[in-house]
Amino acid sequence: MNQSDIKKYYKIFGIFNLILSVLCAFFASEIELSERITAVLAINGIYHVPYLFFSSISKDSTRMNNNFNKIVGGAMLKLFSIFGMIGSFILMYVCTSEAISLGEYYSLVGITILFGPLLGSYSLWIDLKNE
Repeated sequence: MNQSDIKKYYKIFGIFNLILSVLCAFFASEIELSERITAVLAINGIYHVPYLFFSSISKDSTRMNNNFNKIVGGAMLKLFSIFGMIGSFILMYVCTSEAISLGEYYSLVGITILFGPLLGSYSLWIDLKNE
Protein backbone atom coordinates (compact mmCIF):
# COMPACT_ATOMS: atom_id res chain seq x y z
CA MET A 1 0.00 0.00 0.00
CA ASN A 2 1.37 3.44 -0.90
CA GLN A 3 0.53 7.02 0.14
CA SER A 4 -2.21 7.45 -2.46
CA ASP A 5 -3.95 4.28 -1.23
CA ILE A 6 -3.71 5.51 2.36
CA LYS A 7 -5.24 8.87 1.41
CA LYS A 8 -8.00 7.10 -0.52
CA TYR A 9 -8.85 4.88 2.46
CA TYR A 10 -8.63 7.88 4.77
CA LYS A 11 -11.26 9.69 2.72
CA ILE A 12 -13.48 6.59 2.47
CA PHE A 13 -13.37 5.91 6.22
CA GLY A 14 -13.80 9.63 6.92
CA ILE A 15 -17.00 9.78 4.89
CA PHE A 16 -18.19 6.52 6.47
CA ASN A 17 -17.37 7.90 9.92
CA LEU A 18 -19.26 11.12 9.19
CA ILE A 19 -22.33 9.26 7.94
CA LEU A 20 -22.39 6.92 10.95
CA SER A 21 -21.91 9.71 13.46
CA VAL A 22 -24.71 11.78 11.90
CA LEU A 23 -27.01 8.75 11.83
CA CYS A 24 -26.25 7.97 15.46
CA ALA A 25 -26.92 11.57 16.42
CA PHE A 26 -30.13 11.57 14.40
CA PHE A 27 -31.47 8.43 16.07
CA ALA A 28 -30.30 9.28 19.60
CA SER A 29 -33.49 11.03 20.61
CA GLU A 30 -32.88 10.75 24.36
CA ILE A 31 -30.19 13.46 24.35
CA GLU A 32 -30.48 17.14 23.47
CA LEU A 33 -29.66 18.57 20.06
CA SER A 34 -26.59 20.48 21.28
CA GLU A 35 -25.15 17.29 22.79
CA ARG A 36 -25.77 15.43 19.53
CA ILE A 37 -23.99 18.09 17.51
CA THR A 38 -21.09 18.07 19.97
CA ALA A 39 -20.88 14.27 19.70
CA VAL A 40 -20.73 14.41 15.88
CA LEU A 41 -17.96 17.04 16.01
CA ALA A 42 -16.03 15.11 18.67
CA ILE A 43 -16.24 11.80 16.82
CA ASN A 44 -15.00 13.34 13.60
CA GLY A 45 -12.31 15.36 15.36
CA ILE A 46 -11.02 12.26 17.12
CA TYR A 47 -10.82 10.58 13.72
CA HIS A 48 -9.00 13.37 11.86
CA VAL A 49 -6.57 14.79 14.44
CA PRO A 50 -4.54 11.60 15.11
CA TYR A 51 -4.27 10.93 11.38
CA LEU A 52 -2.97 14.43 10.74
CA PHE A 53 -0.62 14.18 13.73
CA PHE A 54 0.92 10.86 12.71
CA SER A 55 1.12 11.63 9.00
CA SER A 56 2.85 14.99 9.48
CA ILE A 57 5.54 13.96 11.99
CA SER A 58 8.10 12.82 9.41
CA LYS A 59 7.99 16.17 7.60
CA ASP A 60 9.96 17.83 10.43
CA SER A 61 13.28 19.04 9.03
CA THR A 62 15.14 19.38 12.37
CA ARG A 63 15.70 15.64 12.38
CA MET A 64 17.87 15.89 9.27
CA ASN A 65 20.59 18.13 10.78
CA ASN A 66 23.15 15.35 11.26
CA ASN A 67 23.50 11.60 10.84
CA PHE A 68 22.97 10.78 14.51
CA ASN A 69 19.66 12.65 14.60
CA LYS A 70 18.61 11.07 11.33
CA ILE A 71 19.37 7.51 12.49
CA VAL A 72 18.17 7.75 16.10
CA GLY A 73 15.20 10.00 15.27
CA GLY A 74 14.19 7.70 12.44
CA ALA A 75 14.34 4.66 14.72
CA MET A 76 12.29 6.41 17.40
CA LEU A 77 9.69 7.49 14.85
CA LYS A 78 9.48 3.96 13.48
CA LEU A 79 8.83 2.65 16.99
CA PHE A 80 6.22 5.37 17.47
CA SER A 81 4.44 4.39 14.26
CA ILE A 82 4.53 0.71 15.23
CA PHE A 83 3.07 1.63 18.62
CA GLY A 84 0.32 3.60 16.88
CA MET A 85 -0.62 0.66 14.67
CA ILE A 86 -0.51 -1.91 17.46
CA GLY A 87 -2.40 0.43 19.81
CA SER A 88 -5.13 0.94 17.23
CA PHE A 89 -5.53 -2.80 16.71
CA ILE A 90 -5.63 -3.45 20.46
CA LEU A 91 -8.27 -0.75 20.97
CA MET A 92 -10.33 -2.17 18.09
CA TYR A 93 -10.21 -5.61 19.71
CA VAL A 94 -11.12 -4.27 23.16
CA CYS A 95 -14.01 -2.16 21.82
CA THR A 96 -15.36 -5.05 19.78
CA SER A 97 -15.11 -7.60 22.57
CA GLU A 98 -16.74 -5.28 25.13
CA ALA A 99 -19.54 -4.31 22.76
CA ILE A 100 -20.31 -7.94 22.02
CA SER A 101 -20.05 -9.12 25.63
CA LEU A 102 -22.29 -6.30 26.91
CA GLY A 103 -24.69 -6.54 23.99
CA GLU A 104 -24.26 -2.85 23.16
CA TYR A 105 -23.82 -3.22 19.43
CA TYR A 106 -24.39 0.48 18.78
CA SER A 107 -21.00 1.20 20.37
CA LEU A 108 -19.31 -0.58 17.45
CA VAL A 109 -19.62 2.75 15.63
CA GLY A 110 -16.60 3.84 17.69
CA ILE A 111 -14.36 1.44 15.80
CA THR A 112 -14.47 3.71 12.77
CA ILE A 113 -12.70 6.37 14.84
CA LEU A 114 -9.67 4.12 15.29
CA PHE A 115 -8.99 3.90 11.57
CA GLY A 116 -7.68 7.50 11.69
CA PRO A 117 -4.71 6.77 13.96
CA LEU A 118 -4.14 3.43 12.21
CA LEU A 119 -3.90 4.99 8.76
CA GLY A 120 -1.87 7.94 10.09
CA SER A 121 0.69 5.73 11.78
CA TYR A 122 0.92 3.55 8.68
CA SER A 123 1.44 6.69 6.61
CA LEU A 124 4.29 7.64 8.96
CA TRP A 125 5.78 4.17 8.54
CA ILE A 126 5.66 4.45 4.74
CA ASP A 127 7.23 7.94 4.83
CA LEU A 128 10.08 6.70 7.03
CA LYS A 129 10.59 3.65 4.88
CA ASN A 130 10.90 5.78 1.74
CA GLU A 131 13.61 8.06 3.24
